[in-house]
Amino acid sequence: MPAIEAKQQRVNEQIRTSPVRVISADAKQLGILTLDEAMAAARSASLDLVEVAPTERPPVCRIMDFGKFKYQQKKRQNKAHSR
Repeated sequence: MPAIEAKQQRVNEQIRTSPVRVISADAKQLGILTLDEAMAAARSASLDLVEVAPTERPPVCRIMDFGKFKYQQKKRQNKAHSR
């Protein structure tokens, strides 16, 4: 997964820009979708829509389990600090 800081992430309803380029949970490009279509795709997969590249035009969003992503980030940070 890309190196993203969780503090800067916009997730689900926090995303305001439409349309967005969407990447699925299995890293396949779904193309440029409206925000409603992207949210529907994330909900149908029971996952979150996370903005990973807000400065791109259109912004890039990825469908992922955001809670699991934050947990893994925290684990990596703790491992790096313990060395």
